[in-house]
Amino acid sequence: MERAVESVWQTGEVKAKFFGGYTHSLDLKGRLTLPARFRSSFSDRCYATPSQYGDPCIVIWTVEDFATFVNAVPPLSWDESIERRRLRDWGRQAFELEIDRLGRVGLPQPLRTLVGLEREVLVNGAFGTIELWDPVRWADYQDGAHE
Repeated sequence: MERAVESVWQTGEVKAKFFGGYTHSLDLKGRLTLPARFRSSFSDRCYATPSQYGDPCIVIWTVEDFATFVNAVPPLSWDESIERRRLRDWGRQAFELEIDRLGRVGLPQPLRTLVGLEREVLVNGAFGTIELWDPVRWADYQDGAHE
């Protein structure tokens, strides 16, 4: 999967469009309102996945960029046992989500549990994607405690 990440960024197939950091709260139904600056890049759907790098965050993708990323996974990746396991696990945890007319997206409980999201969420622009972090995990990551 790492080769696919490098490939789509090097070729410019995934366009950088998300910059800045915001703090938002999940509502009681587990919905997050996307920052207004980010909404124009989405239609009425998006994809949510665990981090492709293994970081403790949820990644939000546009439909187009998710398809570009998935299509960039080299077929030979499926020939390697460890890579095949990683791809299957990552794909199993990917969700196609609807964005409502108010810009809210319902985050699946399995993803929220995986990364420890409860109420407060840091919404970070990560160029071609959006990352959703628990504030404590983000602080640990920034302090280097993730390694």
